[in-house]
Amino acid sequence: MTQQYKAIFFDLDGTLRIPSPDPTDAFIQFARAQQIVIDETAVRRLKIWAHRYWGQDKLVLDEMNRLGEEGFWLNYSRLLLETIGATDNLEALARQVRDYFGSGYAPEVRLAAGATDLFATLKAAGYHLGVVSNRSRIFQDVLEQLAIADWFDMTLAAGEIGCWKPNTAIFHHARSYFADLAAEACVYVGDNYFADGIGAKRAGMLPIIYDPDGLYGESEMACVGELGEITAVLHQPI
Repeated sequence: MTQQYKAIFFDLDGTLRIPSPDPTDAFIQFARAQQIVIDETAVRRLKIWAHRYWGQDKLVLDEMNRLGEEGFWLNYSRLLLETIGATDNLEALARQVRDYFGSGYAPEVRLAAGATDLFATLKAAGYHLGVVSNRSRIFQDVLEQLAIADWFDMTLAAGEIGCWKPNTAIFHHARSYFADLAAEACVYVGDNYFADGIGAKRAGMLPIIYDPDGLYGESEMACVGELGEITAVLHQPI
């Protein structure tokens, strides 16, 4: 028997909207330009650390409130450097990182490969589709820029309800857009194991981790390297 899912919710940034380079890769490039040695083990450790950090909603909000915007990003820059083992001139380097992201980081943005074909397949199969993001503000303009706005039955930014992933309340709020939609009939697709995966699982949904870097292949959650692989996960026996 296969699970009868009815709704599939997607994360936005890092899942549907792909910046190139993404912020973590951009930091790695910047650090290497400063002659900081970062091997592939350190790269993997840093990417998982960044996901874990942003998956701590209470910590992030507390630090934003305590430090203010400028202080928050300076502290985050310092944490990135510490995670890769940088120790020399840490404060000066942290300011350089913050300044780079404040003015020099200009990634190209694209829609994740296979997204449109996936949406068409899911819609044809009768699924409700939605986007649930940890953004502070509504993001309809972003979906329109990616030319995918018309695919979705609902969208939700965390700032609209003052609740951020992985808090289960945001997942429950998302499914409240559809009458009588049980949590076990929902799927959540996101790239962050901690914010998206753990949050969705705690909310009773099926989590699918979009994991093109292969960070979470040993986890208990379903992971896909391409969005098109999601349909196979949906048809796996329970």
